[in-house]
Amino acid sequence: MSAGVAVVTGATSGIGRETVRVLAADGLRVLGVGRSAERCREAERDLRRWSGNAEVEILVADLSSLEEVRRLAAEILGRTQAVDVLVNNAGLFTLSRTVTVDGIETQLAVNWLAAFALTGLLLEPLRRAGSARVVNISSGSHYAGRMHWDDLGLCRGYRGLKAYDQSKLAMVLFTAELARRLHGPDAPAAFAVDPGLVKTDIGSKGTNALARLVWKLRTGRGISAGEAAQSVAWCALDPLAARRSGCYWKERRVEIPSALARDPVSARRLWEMGERMSGVRYPLVSLHAAHP
Repeated sequence: MSAGVAVVTGATSGIGRETVRVLAADGLRVLGVGRSAERCREAERDLRRWSGNAEVEILVADLSSLEEVRRLAAEILGRTQAVDVLVNNAGLFTLSRTVTVDGIETQLAVNWLAAFALTGLLLEPLRRAGSARVVNISSGSHYAGRMHWDDLGLCRGYRGLKAYDQSKLAMVLFTAELARRLHGPDAPAAFAVDPGLVKTDIGSKGTNALARLVWKLRTGRGISAGEAAQSVAWCALDPLAARRSGCYWKERRVEIPSALARDPVSARRLWEMGERMSGVRYPLVSLHAAHP
């Protein structure tokens, strides 16, 4: 895969930035994604220097906006016809309830729906690559999560960690359903990755002091982003992982996700909600009739 192309969201800090570094050092052309133009320029400069790979480019997009997700996909398609690796890493934590420009609860929008939409919009270039991989960053937080089907936006009884846990459960369900639906020799493999308890700054982005404290207390004893990125990059590159599409990985081992995450009815229900909420319908030619 030394001549391949990787797309990594949330690439200007934390796990995403370190994952870009590893993939670029391995010889891939990497298109990272970040929200701040200034941070994107800084990350691009540093990552090119650190990896020794001049083919690192950090694109600007605010993934809380579905219009921006569509624009990003079009920009990626303008740069490459095939995508070998898609790492849906972008995420945030916020203590107070906010909604996006599309009226969707922000954590659900960024941590799950943006990944659902971007993957669907890039599915054809992923298929063109042959043996491509979609790596969705989830979390052990999904074990505490449940899908609030009648109130996904948590208008009633909102708590920041409750919303975060739900969004990470959604990523595991999405990964399982994606793997069930994709088929054929050119179908991408899909993985949900728990990078472990990681000291990152996602709890400090656009949040107040209390939210930053909550996040610091939750992750203060975690591993570094560089250590976590090794597990993510392994799923993106190692031949052994390719045979276990749809699995939930932690520290390069398959783990059993929560019972709720293993429910195919919930996975299908969430998929259908994802298509309605995002307006992105996956090309039928790429899908397996897993649910008659």
